[in-house]
Amino acid sequence: METLLFDLDGTLYPLDNGYHIHVRQNMWRFMSDKLGIEEPEKVWRPLFQKYNQSAKGLRVGGGYEFDLEDFWTSVRAGAADFIKEAPPGVKSALEKLPQKDKYVFTNCNEVEAEEALALLGIRHHFKGVIGAKAMGETCKPDKAAFEGVLQSVGADPAKTVMFEDSFKNLVTATSLGMATVFVQSDTAREEGVGSVELDTVDAVVCDLSEEELRAKAPWLWVGDR
Repeated sequence: METLLFDLDGTLYPLDNGYHIHVRQNMWRFMSDKLGIEEPEKVWRPLFQKYNQSAKGLRVGGGYEFDLEDFWTSVRAGAADFIKEAPPGVKSALEKLPQKDKYVFTNCNEVEAEEALALLGIRHHFKGVIGAKAMGETCKPDKAAFEGVLQSVGADPAKTVMFEDSFKNLVTATSLGMATVFVQSDTAREEGVGSVELDTVDAVVCDLSEEELRAKAPWLWVGDR
């Protein structure tokens, strides 16, 4: 394996730190205050489930117009109150994984993703961050989003690993010939993922600690799944 792609939320840090809920509350406030949407949670949920990114869902599915930078700044505000330095095990894994080509591939906007990585103290481990701005009108799990990222970083999908807490994103990665590591989080529950689905991924881990990865995905070090 030569290239490693990491999701951000729920993968490089756990969702149970409270930021996940905080972001959703920010979003519903943005929808109410700036878009005049009554019962924003009820409007947001089906759009997110269909389009897999809140901004895309509101714009494409809901027909709402708004400034994207304002949206991301408002919705992702307050990260420092929740995202703390990554645990030693995660830092050790990122340092000791032999692949030099490590990237963050997220549906979040790049600026806010960079802030989160800085708060985690792990930004220096990644060559770059590919997020909402770079993907434009597409996002994970769209095949076009994955193909665009692979092309932009010059990666061979057969030699690329995707780390994700969203199973639907790993389905696309698998279809392109990528290896997959599923990071368990509340996202699996929301997506209704069970043991049958997880049999299709290459490894299932509780977190991205070096101990977990060496135990569940030793092929990351030896290069053979």
